[in-house]
Amino acid sequence: MEGEGWRFHWSARLDDIQLLRLIYELEMTEIGSLFSGFNLMQRAAREADKVLDVQRDYDPFARELVLARDRGYLTFKERPMYGSPMYDPERDPNMWLQHVQEIRLTPDGRDRATGRIVLQPLPDPHEDDGREIAGMTLEEIARAIADTYTGPQLVRFLRQSGIPSEYAPPEVAVSKWEYALGVLETLHEGGGEARRTLRTFIGRWLSNLLHTWPDEDIRRRIETQLGQQGWHVRDGRLVVGEAQAATKAPPPPASLEAQIQKLHPEVRQVAERYIKTHPEVAIFEALKAVNKRVKEMSKLDSDGSDLMAKAFRDNDPPIRLADLSTDPGKDIQAGFRFLFMGAVRGIRNLDAHELFQQLDDQDVMERLSLASMLMRRLDESKLS
Repeated sequence: MEGEGWRFHWSARLDDIQLLRLIYELEMTEIGSLFSGFNLMQRAAREADKVLDVQRDYDPFARELVLARDRGYLTFKERPMYGSPMYDPERDPNMWLQHVQEIRLTPDGRDRATGRIVLQPLPDPHEDDGREIAGMTLEEIARAIADTYTGPQLVRFLRQSGIPSEYAPPEVAVSKWEYALGVLETLHEGGGEARRTLRTFIGRWLSNLLHTWPDEDIRRRIETQLGQQGWHVRDGRLVVGEAQAATKAPPPPASLEAQIQKLHPEVRQVAERYIKTHPEVAIFEALKAVNKRVKEMSKLDSDGSDLMAKAFRDNDPPIRLADLSTDPGKDIQAGFRFLFMGAVRGIRNLDAHELFQQLDDQDVMERLSLASMLMRRLDESKLS
């Protein structure tokens, strides 16, 4: 093939640069040609003004796609027909090519196709020696951030905080904290530049330099964990240093205001409005918000414990809290059904004389925390 331009019979192994260049050109001009591997091969045949040879061409072309993918130069999706296994590219390359879709160049493939050479930035030797940030620390950061935002808000927050869009997908297809953790872990394993982005994001978050930041209890706990791993916050970013032993002194008790900040946003909103003057009203309004949300999600006309019984019933419930195809899932559904019923009946519908009882901070927070837990469970639920 060398010196002859593009020729369509690949009796010898195809130069991957030629294949990548063709895909690059089609991405720029004729994206439809990348609908399937078969369409891509036909487009290549038209470029060379050749007729497909079923005995000679399908097998080497399929092989080149697989090799390019394995080298990290392109991606594609194998989509078999419904109910059928995927075809094997070696045994039936013709049919396999017809069911390979969404062919895309990776950044490395695009660089190779255009002749660019990109050197991966190395970690900063004086700030990042490649050591790991513990998974439990990344998870705690992810959970704290996810509790602050809805799904779409979470994506915007991460991107506006300096995380490139290729690391923060536009849709949250899993739970919010799992999405955030996936972003952080991908940056952690992404090489020098990605790790630098991660260190800057965490450092700025801990330094109150982003749109939102952790409360003091979470900050203290995360900074202690990072210090034990030899990470320290300096000038709004994480840098390496000497590992520090955790102090043994117990943390001071959190103030009522700090505890309120940890509640689910919808519960926190009503709690902040009434907690100082009428705490019993804050509890009532929090459970009323739970009732309203269940009613909106289930689209049922009932109310109170009757609404909860119907919304979370065992058979075909409007709101599913677990996998009902398993016994543990059925137990979870039933258990939370009774929790929701008990909350709106035993806590929201207080007797008149109990509304005037003095409640201490512990009583108030325990009841608000129950409402917060139920709200978070609804965040993770699925609708039938």
